[in-house]
Amino acid sequence: MPQNKKFLAQKEKEDRQKRIIIIATIAVLVVVIGLVVYGVVDRYFFQARTPIIELENQTITADQFEQLVRWSRRNLIIEIDQILMTFQQLGGSPEIYSYFEQQLSISISQLQQPLLVGQEVLQGMLDDIVLMVEAEKMGIGIDEDMIDQEIQEAFGYFINGTPTPQVSQELAAEVDPTSTPQSGSDNPDPTATPILVPTEYTEDLFNDNYQEFLNGLKDNGIVEKTIREIVKISLIRQALLEKVAAGVNQTQEQVWARHILVEDQQTALDIVEKLAAGEDFEALALEYSIDESNKESGGDLGWFARGRMVPAFETAAFALEVGQISDPVQTDFGWHILESLGKDDLLLDQAAYDQLKNEFFANWIQEKRSESDPYINEEWAKYVPSEPVLPLEYLNYIQSLSVGQPQVPQISPVE
Repeated sequence: MPQNKKFLAQKEKEDRQKRIIIIATIAVLVVVIGLVVYGVVDRYFFQARTPIIELENQTITADQFEQLVRWSRRNLIIEIDQILMTFQQLGGSPEIYSYFEQQLSISISQLQQPLLVGQEVLQGMLDDIVLMVEAEKMGIGIDEDMIDQEIQEAFGYFINGTPTPQVSQELAAEVDPTSTPQSGSDNPDPTATPILVPTEYTEDLFNDNYQEFLNGLKDNGIVEKTIREIVKISLIRQALLEKVAAGVNQTQEQVWARHILVEDQQTALDIVEKLAAGEDFEALALEYSIDESNKESGGDLGWFARGRMVPAFETAAFALEVGQISDPVQTDFGWHILESLGKDDLLLDQAAYDQLKNEFFANWIQEKRSESDPYINEEWAKYVPSEPVLPLEYLNYIQSLSVGQPQVPQISPVE
């Protein structure tokens, strides 16, 4: 009997020890799981919502910042891919490679310095948040339908049948939906000329193309929400540009001038003396000018407004009276002798007018930025990703080009 009591006491002691071990194990597991859950929640919720830039009631979060850096890195990879494709299409010779080498080196260097890409994205976001604040003040709103339409048109799908699509610059380089031509009727007339009819670009086809595009972005860690935000800020920018630059006058002072361009000052002075002695400007332009684009037409540059020529040339051209010939003017191109043939207030062509509006808008943004005092998170660098990366095969290929033994890669880095 005493032995049974001793046995039971020992068993109870062992059971208590087992319970303590189990409880301790469970406690440890709870702590570990808690830490894991906290880490996940902290990474994907708290850190993701950490402000990177704030201005008034607008905020750009760490998650948005990270996504835009990924987008920027992806665009650099696409740029490298397109350069290499163009290089191959042009024959792939060492001489052609030397033309692209510096551009490739710059893009690769940027990819290899994540903080440099992050800094550029951060600077762009400072413009974006100013635009967001100003758009709200002006009552400019962009709804989901507008974003949908912009995306559709970027992919060439025009729901209202627009005959002249205008492709969005934000997404234009990403997808090139093509039409597949096919011959005309099922029972063609053998004597008739075949007519190629493009396959109809339907909503289903657009959806397929767009989903394929999103799948490619997913591989780079980029979500659809980011694309919609990029399109939204693009639409805000365009709406603000039209509103802010609405008062830019399309009629501007313009001059009509011609010039003779030479390499050195002494030659320019000699030509000025010849002109003063009555020699013909057109004949001297044909004889001396190194500007091959207009020497055959006597150096005629036509009408131009301010902002179209280099500063020193522009200053001289607008300072001349009609019929007056300038002293030699130096620019990076050489030495110019100018003659004013006309000066008047004229209507700008659309390209010049658009450039003028863009310059006005850029100055307006710069002014608004200088007036603002946004909060910038000093720890922004910790949220800069180093992906996506250029495939090693492409790096090896570019290296092989530099040593003259190219090994053509078999894949595209943006597939």
